[in-house]
Amino acid sequence: MDLDHPLLVLDPTAADPHAEARRLRQLGACVPVELQQGVRAWITNDEATGRAAFTHPALVKGVENWRAYREGEIRQDWPLMALVAGETMVNRDGADHTRLRNPLNAAFTRRPIRTYAGRIEEIAHGLLDDLAGQPAGSVTDLKAGFTFPLPMAVICHLLGIDDPDMRDRFGDEIATILRSTATPQEVGAAFGAVMELLDRLVSQKESRPADDLATRLLQSHRDGELTRAELVDSILILVVAGHETTVNLLANAVRAVLNHPEQLALVRDGSYGWSDVVQETLRQDPPVQRIFLRFAREDVPLGGALVRAGDPVIVGMTGAGRDTDVHPDADRFDITRKQSGTPIHFGLGAHYCLGAPLARVEAEIALTALFERFPDIELADPAPPRILSHIMNSVRTLPVRLVPAG
Repeated sequence: MDLDHPLLVLDPTAADPHAEARRLRQLGACVPVELQQGVRAWITNDEATGRAAFTHPALVKGVENWRAYREGEIRQDWPLMALVAGETMVNRDGADHTRLRNPLNAAFTRRPIRTYAGRIEEIAHGLLDDLAGQPAGSVTDLKAGFTFPLPMAVICHLLGIDDPDMRDRFGDEIATILRSTATPQEVGAAFGAVMELLDRLVSQKESRPADDLATRLLQSHRDGELTRAELVDSILILVVAGHETTVNLLANAVRAVLNHPEQLALVRDGSYGWSDVVQETLRQDPPVQRIFLRFAREDVPLGGALVRAGDPVIVGMTGAGRDTDVHPDADRFDITRKQSGTPIHFGLGAHYCLGAPLARVEAEIALTALFERFPDIELADPAPPRILSHIMNSVRTLPVRLVPAG
């Protein structure tokens, strides 16, 4: 096998990501696939191969290591270019990665995250207050009213984004960038709008500094630790990673427990906690389908394939989570499941997700508040349409009845 012979063209509609992941696992642990605009990459399809891709020293970040990119074969309007080529810690290794990550470390350690809990609770209860007036039996979109605005409000609180219009526009434009069916023109326009918003935010912090993460990143720029482009891209990746993934985690967890009332009963009787729900959701229906991209610095044997120097590698998270060699009865949602070893839901090694502790805390607080306020909540549609993304994994809407009829 080689990249000239992709075994599967990935479905841009993401209509059934778990069925696609099963098909990929049947093809092999690491196989060549094709994305938009004919871009080709290897994808890992089980946990062991995903773990190897995260930790192999010759699989590195940096778009300059991508042979097809260096040779001009990748169009600049490729929809995912902004994410794989941005000047952020996500796309750099070694000293550059450390330099870009250091200004953020202090905000995401366990101690400050515990101090955020009160604010997260306030945001959650405020949103639930807004939903509480729904007539009994009426259907409301819980994603629009709760699971989407809560993480956006939290990350904007950390960054010091106080303007509601700016928050809403960030959410809308980033959703377009991540939508796999968006045209290059739509993605370009959305990316331009996001850059305009980020420039406006940085200008605001220059004139009115505050005790927030955006101001601290601006100070790192002034101290010569970050370039202007690195400053802007770092804020962008925080908004993308700090919002969209937690939105999906929350929506997927709510769907899972409402579709499995016997599992919800285990939480309600105190046998298990919301942390167990979060952990099993991360495995069984993760918020991120695939993690883009690593590049082979040299030829690398991976999952029975030979990844050639300069080839890109995608880590398949849906395939890893439902790997039957590691997780018996892997399709079943089971919060009593004992998961051995270090999970790979948030990556491994130097690139382990900085915001993982915050995402867990947000999800546990939000789920606790939701099910305490609306103990009789029920799904109005057990299988709503999926979001259209090669990267993210969730639903476009989450129709529920907060108070059942009668």
